[in-house]
Amino acid sequence: MSDLQQARKRKRGREQTGSGRSAKHESISAKHSSILQKYRTISKSRNTADVADASNSFLHSPLDENSTDQGEHEVADQPMPAGLAPFPQPPLKKKEVTIANQEWMVEPVYIKPTIQKPFSSLGLSERMTKNLASAGFDMAFAVQASVIPILTSDINEISPDSKRPVLVNAATGSGKTLAYGIPIVEALSQRVIPQIRALVIVPTRPLIQQVRGVIESLAKGTSLRVFSLRSERPFADEQAALQGSTPDILVTTPGRLVDHILSTQSFTLRHLRYLVIDEADRLLNQSFQDWVDVLMESLHEKVARYDSLLATRWSYNLQKLVFSATLTKDAGKWASLKIKQPRIIIVGDKSKSIPVDEEVFSVPFTLTEYMVEVFDTSTKPLLLYNLLRQEFISGHCVIFTRSNETAARLTRLLGILDKEMRTDQSTKPYVVSLVTGEIETSLRKRALKEFAEGKVDLIVCTDIIARGVDIESIQHVINYDIPITSREYVHRVGRTARAGKSGTAWTLVSRPEAKWFKAMSKKIRRSKDQKLTNRVVSIWDGQEEQYEKALNTLEKQVKGMV
Repeated sequence: MSDLQQARKRKRGREQTGSGRSAKHESISAKHSSILQKYRTISKSRNTADVADASNSFLHSPLDENSTDQGEHEVADQPMPAGLAPFPQPPLKKKEVTIANQEWMVEPVYIKPTIQKPFSSLGLSERMTKNLASAGFDMAFAVQASVIPILTSDINEISPDSKRPVLVNAATGSGKTLAYGIPIVEALSQRVIPQIRALVIVPTRPLIQQVRGVIESLAKGTSLRVFSLRSERPFADEQAALQGSTPDILVTTPGRLVDHILSTQSFTLRHLRYLVIDEADRLLNQSFQDWVDVLMESLHEKVARYDSLLATRWSYNLQKLVFSATLTKDAGKWASLKIKQPRIIIVGDKSKSIPVDEEVFSVPFTLTEYMVEVFDTSTKPLLLYNLLRQEFISGHCVIFTRSNETAARLTRLLGILDKEMRTDQSTKPYVVSLVTGEIETSLRKRALKEFAEGKVDLIVCTDIIARGVDIESIQHVINYDIPITSREYVHRVGRTARAGKSGTAWTLVSRPEAKWFKAMSKKIRRSKDQKLTNRVVSIWDGQEEQYEKALNTLEKQVKGMV
């Protein structure tokens, strides 16, 4: 067969194959058309209005805003499902997040800050009452009178059910240390074997010594051992001390606690009955080596395995006590501490409900607050000096600034102004000391010690001492620079009006800052009789020249010319 004949044969074969395939496709197409026609017939026969409406809504709705008429006709030609309709759905509503609809958050108990009760009426042991009296504590303030009965009622309760946490919002200086220290010492005073049963976590080193001193005074006459962990002490020495004598109550900062949890072999918290978080707002805003996660993990006792069976050791239920002058009501912020269904105590007059995402701020009920408007910021140091002399502030005063540089400059300038402008020579000159983070720790301690003893009249400082400094003699707090947040304001002014004593807070506010400061102040909880009052401080004729002279003297001192 020639090549031409072979080519013609192959061509005829392809044509026959194509015809076969075409016939097959036509058969399939006819079959599909028949099925589609049945679907159309069934769909058209449906008379139920709701089903038809649902089907048409589903099939004829455009896919997007740019769908064309042609696209809609194409969808309409497709088979419609018979007898199918979506389930009815309730209308979507925006969920309102309020305190009432959260199981976690119960209704807080509001305690009037003016309430006082004798410690002898709180059902305490005779030994505790004597210790309190010897330390000068006869009357319990509001936070103590409300918290102590709750915690002491839980002491003898032995139950597999966990003890509910207690969250307390009370102003700085209201006596929170006694509120948790007394029940803890009462509960542990009859212990037989020493173990770490109470852990108190505070944010700063000065607070460690303060809290430890209070608890030791409460524990007199018992065999309880109170121990503190301090970062300035060699770590190996602390490890040896813990291994040599197990403490009952431990006071520490988060960082040092994590070091022992991770590195001290015999250190264990499995016997813990009380976990106290003091100054909680500050602690939870700082990581400190992920201290919360490390602590929570260490509190859960490891499960032991015996013969393929799981067994756990029974122990006292841990109770978590959280104290703060600024307490958030957002349950999510307490999730890291695994707080569940707490009892919440707020020391302050009850007012309108506070949104979940806001915080509760309060100031001591014995605090008097003033706002001093600054018309010319260039003469602000002069206005401060006139405030001191006009209000007869002779001492016991802390002045807060925003930066180390401002504090250092103001300290020098106040001394110069006092020398240049003190007309009455019988008036005692001011002794001014500086306390900032740039000052050595030993010098800061000396300045605060002399201030407490009355040898120093004015302390110019930054927020480094806004927390953790408890000096009863402080009568005045002056915010030379306004605090940035309500939290900072509360902790600054909380250095005075402590433990039921009166105190005064002054805030120097420029005109651009006034509106913001007043709005911030409204968020702070006060008693019914408290309010922020405007106070006018004048600059007299001729003082500007003296002020310019003082500034020149300061410049020469800074340059080393004087």
